[in-house]
Amino acid sequence: MTDTINTRELIMNILLEMDREKTPCHLAVRDALDKYQFLPRQDRAFIKRVCEGTVEYGIQNDYIINQYSKIKINKCKPVIRAILRMSVYQIRFLDAVPDSAVVNEAVKLAEKKHFYNLKGFVNGVLRTIVREKDHLPIPKENNTTQYLSVKYSMPEFLVEEFVSQYGKETAETMMADFLKEKQVTIRINRWNNTIEETKKSLESQGVTVSPAPYLPYALKISDYNHILTLETFLQGKILVQDVSSMLVAEAASPKKGDHIIDMCAAPGGKSIHAADKMGDYGNVDARDVSQYKADLIKENIHRTGVINVEARVQ
Repeated sequence: MTDTINTRELIMNILLEMDREKTPCHLAVRDALDKYQFLPRQDRAFIKRVCEGTVEYGIQNDYIINQYSKIKINKCKPVIRAILRMSVYQIRFLDAVPDSAVVNEAVKLAEKKHFYNLKGFVNGVLRTIVREKDHLPIPKENNTTQYLSVKYSMPEFLVEEFVSQYGKETAETMMADFLKEKQVTIRINRWNNTIEETKKSLESQGVTVSPAPYLPYALKISDYNHILTLETFLQGKILVQDVSSMLVAEAASPKKGDHIIDMCAAPGGKSIHAADKMGDYGNVDARDVSQYKADLIKENIHRTGVINVEARVQ
């Protein structure tokens, strides 16, 4: 990486923004990478993976930190909390980064942020976790909710809901699947584009394209630097969207001339999909609770060029 300290500082700042502003991870990462488009692909991939992984394994890693820290993670200073969380994720899941380097960079970052008196604390907690990482503790299985919550890094209220609805075995299978790494999935806007045109355009930019399950207009993509470098994205011909989200519009099956209300609509993927299925006919009323979220919908409306979606705060 071109500048290890700055790269890690950027990760820390993303985590701090998420903690302070409650910004969703994918938006915080996107906004940060938009500002640093000059970064090499390797650095961008590192930033994205560490940020997403730190969040994804947050409950599990917080439990581990609390076993080795005299100060519970939620009582730590925000900067120290972010440093510990991102470092523990790297220690546990990034084999390409030496543990000693992770600890050293964490201590340097604490010092750079003027937490001189906490350098020893950061160093001690992380070095202990490095020593113990092959047999880190998890809750006892007789406490089903806490055990599954930590094992699969899932909030306890969701664990209880899943287990009550589906039973322990099925719920555990579901939660395990959430932690599997998945490729980015895109949906092709068919009103201004075709599947073949999209595939050719993406492949001409070096993107690896493969079909996603269930829907012919859903594709998996990889081997690209940043979504904003892809012509098809900038031209509004594709949206990043999970297949499960696409299936909502399939199930609703809107017809030309329908009036649709989409509540909690940000960032607008399902609203625009419904509009795409109706062509230029009908209307989609895309609502969310804040101007920030409504603006996210408007951003995608503008980029894709749909004329029958209206975003508003309601």
